Amino acid sequence: MQCLKCSHKNPGTIAYCQKCGAKLDFTAEEIAGSLVESARKETAASTAHYAKQALTFAAIVFLISLTLFVLSFGAPEGSYYMPALSRSAKHVKVEFKLDPQLPKLSVPYEIRKR
Repeated sequence: MQCLKCSHKNPGTIAYCQKCGAKLDFTAEEIAGSLVESARKETAASTAHYAKQALTFAAIVFLISLTLFVLSFGAPEGSYYMPALSRSAKHVKVEFKLDPQLPKLSVPYEIRKR
């Protein structure tokens, strides 16, 4: 007979649990009540586990979406700033100009006969 409190397996001839000392001579109502109580505990533990998983997943999705939102703005178009090497130094301001497109040059193309 298995104890309902500590789940220790006891011989069927004894009246008290060998591990925790709980009474093993139960009526049908006591057994049904303890089964309902243990089912509620399992359901609560399972619900808490899935709630933690859902919260973790939601936090990860939020952080990814926030990162993608920030990165979607892209780099500034005007001037770019390079960080300085020391903490107290200011950033270096560098002007950026896009060179005009180079003219296309004709490239000789040979067709080889085999």
